[in-house]
Amino acid sequence: MTKKLTFVIISIFLLLISCDKKQSELEFDETVVKEIFPTLLDSVHHDRRLSQPPPPPPPPPNFDGTPNDSIIFEWDEEKMIAEFEKRKSEIEKDTTKLVIVIRDSTYQINKRAKREFIEFYKEYKVELDSNVDKQRYKIDISELNYDKKFKLKYGSKFPKTSAIWDMEYDFHLSGITWMSRIHFDKTKRFGVLESGFGCGKLCGFGGVVMIKKLNDKWVIDEIIVHTVS
Repeated sequence: MTKKLTFVIISIFLLLISCDKKQSELEFDETVVKEIFPTLLDSVHHDRRLSQPPPPPPPPPNFDGTPNDSIIFEWDEEKMIAEFEKRKSEIEKDTTKLVIVIRDSTYQINKRAKREFIEFYKEYKVELDSNVDKQRYKIDISELNYDKKFKLKYGSKFPKTSAIWDMEYDFHLSGITWMSRIHFDKTKRFGVLESGFGCGKLCGFGGVVMIKKLNDKWVIDEIIVHTVS
């Protein structure tokens, strides 16, 4: 066997090992996502229909003059709250699926999230795994478990801008969500990812999700909110 042929065989062998490792890392990531996703979606979801009614606006100026200049301002707060509670009860009993648009693929977390991860778990002296697979992957929504009240749809089927909220649908668009790849520590006992939820043009948040393995199960430890609108 020539040296050239030997080199080719070794190179192919190393390449196969590398591919197997990347595949196993992807599989591990996806497995953990399946475990935490039901809790994650329930945690970030916000049904703005159930939000408390806004406080009453300030009354208009009341002029002291002729009767024609007087302005009578009335605000029946009790009636407003009663109507809201009635509507809230109807919504909670509604069995209509809440459609949530999810970003098709994952992405890599930023440096800020990594720093917060180290700080959050400093008592465990965690170290991020530097040898990570940076490959993005498409989220397979058919493999995800979540509450039956939700239905997921890929973001690629919708406008990529705020125009998504201007469209008319034959379903209730409850929100938009996304998530990054998980970056684990070296022991694979702790991890961090980014996620968030949008419930309108000026409604939503993004943040960092801390996860850990507890009693052989992956759980969400904390969600640190970064932005709120």
